[in-house]
Amino acid sequence: MKVLAGDIGGTNARFAIIEGNTIIFEKHYPSRDFDKFEDVFAVFVEDVPEQVPLCACLAVAGVVEGNRVEATNIPWTIDGNDLKKRFGLETLRLINDFEAAARGITVLHRDHLIQIGGGKPISDGPKAMLGAGTGLGQAILAPCNKGYKVLPTEGGHVDFAPRNEEEIRLLRYLMKEFPHVSVERILSGPGLVNIYKFLLEERDSKESVFSKQSIKEKDKAAHITRHAVQGTDDLCQQTVSMFCSIYGAEAGNLALKCLATGGVYVAGGIAPKILPILSEGGFRQAFESKGRMEKVLKHIPTYIVISPQLGLLGAALMARQ
Repeated sequence: MKVLAGDIGGTNARFAIIEGNTIIFEKHYPSRDFDKFEDVFAVFVEDVPEQVPLCACLAVAGVVEGNRVEATNIPWTIDGNDLKKRFGLETLRLINDFEAAARGITVLHRDHLIQIGGGKPISDGPKAMLGAGTGLGQAILAPCNKGYKVLPTEGGHVDFAPRNEEEIRLLRYLMKEFPHVSVERILSGPGLVNIYKFLLEERDSKESVFSKQSIKEKDKAAHITRHAVQGTDDLCQQTVSMFCSIYGAEAGNLALKCLATGGVYVAGGIAPKILPILSEGGFRQAFESKGRMEKVLKHIPTYIVISPQLGLLGAALMARQ
């Protein structure tokens, strides 16, 4: 059965025609090139080289209520029922993007997972997922009827909890700009830029990799990660190292909240790009450093997801249902 799947975020709108777990046709569009979601969806429908499947599921970064969602990081309101009527579909379901990503984990090939630390997962244990990209998504997979029930969350918007003096100064720095400093203000593409600017101010310097080149705001996070991984800028390396430590701490927080003995999965667009630094030890050290719970966390494995199709596969599962 062929279905139409979508993975809609603040940076890209990804669409695919999928049969089983095989992607037959896939196309991506920059989200900010379109004023309304209906416009980008119409372009994809025109681009499909065959008849569009009548069953669709779109995974969107935001809270879905009544098959309607206001996207979190782009000013789109998406109404699944209106889209279904306009494009002549039999079904069109909207789900949270990390609910889709979590469902994608259940069909993901092991080759798309890289384990960093921990032991073997408990086969029927709860699983947790988080991922930094344009924002920070989180979801929980709870064991249910020999499978898993996915619990979508908005955990990326919980309060940032600093663990040391430097992170306290980071919190104070961000409080000058944001009325609420969520962990997403740090663990995201814009968050990387926030950390970089904070460390630049700590140095009391105006010199930066951005002042040396003309870099668009939307490209700054990618610029930071590239210099960090290549080892060509000290401040970029410090930025990504701090990011990885806070990432590990938040992954450990999520693991404790659902006792994720089945493993913690790190998805999102940033992790694969900084894999060498994630693997150095700061991420895992922060993950385990939870006082009396350290012995528990030492056994829980953490995995980096390197498949860009995770959300599409999960949305396709929901479309077939």
